[in-house]
Amino acid sequence: MAHFPVIDTDGHVLERQSDIRKYLEPPWNKRPTPLWPGDQPWDNDMMDSFEMARQWKGLSAAEQVGRWHAIMDEHGIEKAICFPTGSGNIAKNQEVPYQIAVARASNTHFSKEYNDRSDRLFCVGCLPMRAPAAAAAELSRGVKELGLKGFEVLPTGLPLALGDTFYDPIYAEAEKLGAVLGIHGTRNTSRELGTSGLATFSEVHSYAFPVGILLQFTSIVCQGLTIRFPNLKLAFLEIGATWLPYYLDRLDEHWEKRGEYEMPLLKNKPSDVVRQSKMYFSVEPGESQLAATVDYVGAEHFLYASDIPHWDNEFPENLTDLRDHQDLSDDAKKKILYDNAKELFAL
Repeated sequence: MAHFPVIDTDGHVLERQSDIRKYLEPPWNKRPTPLWPGDQPWDNDMMDSFEMARQWKGLSAAEQVGRWHAIMDEHGIEKAICFPTGSGNIAKNQEVPYQIAVARASNTHFSKEYNDRSDRLFCVGCLPMRAPAAAAAELSRGVKELGLKGFEVLPTGLPLALGDTFYDPIYAEAEKLGAVLGIHGTRNTSRELGTSGLATFSEVHSYAFPVGILLQFTSIVCQGLTIRFPNLKLAFLEIGATWLPYYLDRLDEHWEKRGEYEMPLLKNKPSDVVRQSKMYFSVEPGESQLAATVDYVGAEHFLYASDIPHWDNEFPENLTDLRDHQDLSDDAKKKILYDNAKELFAL
């Protein structure tokens, strides 16, 4: 069995608001309110019953970097891209100047407290999505001054769906600088997705993650975002990948019947638009139809993601299962485990 190097494209850090506050600029540094909105008081960690999530609680940035290095060394992970755990929710702050200030502080924190401590760990930043011009400026600062390689965009709490031209200043800057926009599943503030009738965390978490991503993916594809910005790098993370054949077939059918009027930028069917784009999707090795999905879309569009240290991660089994997957070719495994991430994040 071939053994390939690994780049993890969706691990996490557990940033602390108290650490981010050190980088808030005046007058916001005097403000005691939370840095981002909360949600229902769900018990994510089920009374601390998930060992890894419990062990990482309260760790400083330096301690988390140390944990990451130990895990990477033990399991042959060359590099890891780490997403925030809470900071992506700043886009839900309706007070735009505060949103901008918190984004700046968060990005400086990720750069100085995590990335500067490691040449193998790369935290992504966050953007004030309600203010596209300011977000484009912060993206530029993040890349040029802080060395960030990408930015998290959560699918909820946005004023408009992500395919809208409202966000074009952000996309133009990201494309110009080669920055990745990681559209990451979330259940936070997910009542806008119709979860108010659900009774448990399991129901909300199972439902909201894929639905939020599907909403934004639909808008991005149908509004021709990757036609307008053909070199824009997009990653869809933490909902698996085997939804793609079903959903692309559905979009193709609508394009065939209504595309001339409602998807005028799409000269090819949506499934081909995705294949021709710089869209990437993280996989979960336990997905029963993974090999068929990789064949359908193309192995060059998929990524490995560990989800360390969140409660629902399945590491290291998810890495072992992907390395040993019987229905994926060695070429496909190498692309998913390493090559695609290296190209996407310019590592």
